[in-house]
Amino acid sequence: MRSIRKTSYLAFMGVAALLIFVMVLSFRQYQLSERYNAIITQSEKVIFQFATIRELITTSLIEKDWEKIVSAADQLNNLNSTLARLQENTLIPGEYRLDMAKQVDLSGLVISLKEILSVSDKVAHSRSLQNKMRDLAEYLMKFDRIIVSQMRAKVVQFQATMIGALGAVICLISFSLILLYKKTMLPLLRLSEQTEDPEVFVNGFNYDHNACVELTDFTNFVNDLIRKSHETDGTDETIRYHDEQLARIINESTNLSNGIINYAQLLVDSYREVEVGEEEIKILYSVIDAAERIAQLNKEI
Repeated sequence: MRSIRKTSYLAFMGVAALLIFVMVLSFRQYQLSERYNAIITQSEKVIFQFATIRELITTSLIEKDWEKIVSAADQLNNLNSTLARLQENTLIPGEYRLDMAKQVDLSGLVISLKEILSVSDKVAHSRSLQNKMRDLAEYLMKFDRIIVSQMRAKVVQFQATMIGALGAVICLISFSLILLYKKTMLPLLRLSEQTEDPEVFVNGFNYDHNACVELTDFTNFVNDLIRKSHETDGTDETIRYHDEQLARIINESTNLSNGIINYAQLLVDSYREVEVGEEEIKILYSVIDAAERIAQLNKEI
């Protein structure tokens, strides 16, 4: 037989530990989501800046405004600073950052832009610039899609861990509820049914061997008192002794009933916080009602 007090304490401690773990995971997920969103925003900013510069350079090539093309090199320097900050982010896998460092050659593009004033075949040089910008645009778009998918996958992985932790909380709560039902509620209901039989005050109460220690001790104590009451005579001293013992029984029974009510109410409050189903809460209320019936019987005695 197991003490319901010890079992409830262990269940509460386990639920509390798992809830703290879930809270830590939630805070960690919030932090990662913020950092991932910052990476996605930086990547989108790089694509937007490059698209703007590319449009400016393309328009200048069409208009053959070579001076404006050279001035676009300064904007590429700003884009290079934004891209460098993106590459420094440690949340991006190292292989992607290394590949970006190999593929993105903004310095070479800047040099090509400044050389357009000095080259003789500006048409061929313009085609080369267009090819470089197109390749760079395609790479940045692919990089953005890969990074976004990677960030989302990591967030989903964290969410799966949180769901697993919540599942463990619910399982532990359900186990403690079933244990409380088997160890406390069923024995209480059976004891309550026996009180309707007048012969119980002659033969004593029968308790379930699966009941908790507190209930079995209490039942044995009542049975011993019933047995002693039949063995003693009806003297005043015996009556006083009987009254004292009965008062002790009523007091201990009331304390045990209050304890059971308090444990059950604590479980109700805990289950509501983790949103356990209404069926489990109804079972707990049945435990409370049974304990209150025993307390009422004590008052009637």
